Amino acid sequence: MLFLRKIVLISSLSLCYLGSSAQNQDIIVALKESALNKMFTAIGEIKGTSAYSFMFMEGTYNWTLINPQIKLHPNKANFETEVKVSVGKFDYTTKVNGIVEICYEPTTNLIYVEITEALFPLNIMFLGKQRHLWDVNLKSSFETPFTFEGPLSLGTEMIFAMPDGTSKTIYCHPVNCGVKIAEKQIIVSAETEFVETTITPIPSNKK
Repeated sequence: MLFLRKIVLISSLSLCYLGSSAQNQDIIVALKESALNKMFTAIGEIKGTSAYSFMFMEGTYNWTLINPQIKLHPNKANFETEVKVSVGKFDYTTKVNGIVEICYEPTTNLIYVEITEALFPLNIMFLGKQRHLWDVNLKSSFETPFTFEGPLSLGTEMIFAMPDGTSKTIYCHPVNCGVKIAEKQIIVSAETEFVETTITPIPSNKK
């Protein structure tokens, strides 16, 4: 008879077992693209204000992100959004296609999702003509990476009742994790290790 004493799962991640069909893939944790983009919905409006100067002109510009999203494709991740920019009475909207880096850190058991580059052009109206000043990198607005818990916290403790009246406690936990980016998901895979922890006699009711 097999008793499952404790199973720890991560609510924001999906888990499936693949058996021993591939090395380092006993356990697969998949973080979906849709889950990443729900973060932006929860954060709400993302906007900023900065100063600029050009020749004898000084002022501020405002920007607001429109529908920011992270897009996942095999071996790469992009940050896509539109940006509405206001410089005085001059308004315009432009598209941004940025770069996202994704990594898994075993020491912290965290999946890091970081926007490393996302440029939009800062333009002004000067003497009746549109002039490009420089590119603004939205990276500075996302200095803290998004983090998600990895699979190392998954653990299952199982008690086996043995035919000789003893019991064995086996602990199963993930080791040797790796990460890759697939279509619309981040996959963190791990091998599993089974360790016997205790052997406890089961009292007999026979006299």
